[in-house]
Amino acid sequence: MRTSVFGWTFVLSAFGLFGCSAVYPELSTPLRTPPADFRLVPPPPADVFYFRFAGADIPTLTRDGRKWNGEKPDPFAKLILNGKDLILTSVESDTLRPTWQDQERANYRFRSSDVLVIEVWDSNPLTNHPICREKLPSFHEFVQGDEPYMEVECDNGGRVRLIVQPAHGRLGLGFWYELRTEKAFVTRVVGESPAGRAGLHAGDEIVAVQGKPVATLEDGALQSLINANSTVGLKLSVGSAGGVREVTLKDGAIFPIQGEGVTLE
Repeated sequence: MRTSVFGWTFVLSAFGLFGCSAVYPELSTPLRTPPADFRLVPPPPADVFYFRFAGADIPTLTRDGRKWNGEKPDPFAKLILNGKDLILTSVESDTLRPTWQDQERANYRFRSSDVLVIEVWDSNPLTNHPICREKLPSFHEFVQGDEPYMEVECDNGGRVRLIVQPAHGRLGLGFWYELRTEKAFVTRVVGESPAGRAGLHAGDEIVAVQGKPVATLEDGALQSLINANSTVGLKLSVGSAGGVREVTLKDGAIFPIQGEGVTLE
């Protein structure tokens, strides 16, 4: 498979002439946002949730009855999973009604045995203690209802609103690959995707697409074949330590977990 001058050429590092390894382009299979009210199949996994802080109502005085330094606090929020910080919002300055609009929109995996705690802090070293700290009830029960927010009441009268929903999804195949000279390899796979459910793994070699050996394809043909057949049925011959196997993929539900490289809209 020849390389192209339009992005397919592998790029040598600045010191490539001195023996450094080549860097190959990573390509993504197509991703689409489902239409409104579109039913994703399969449905979201029972232990994967879309989560974000929706806002908080903070008392006008600190826990010990003092005014906030600067009249109002500079709050930020945390979600703590089994004792470790999982989500940390940015700081909103001088407000009793933070909304933390710039949070990443992402899905997270939460098991029923996990211990989840939310904290809201004032970003001020003089009042360096939580404004609110509460253990969360089970998400699994909450998402069965019709409430748009999970609202948590703090022991000081404050409130924290959380958006907790079944995982948000995209449509696609759910894997990335890289082109090498006459070869192509899977580089990343979203676990909850058609590629993940079919057993693709990073490091698998794409030997053939639609019955055509990768080594014989012209410039750009591999990506064209993958993109053109993703909605009707993409036939791959995939090589790994266990030999070459045949896999057929078709666009379907992708429920990416935070850190898997897929942006939710």
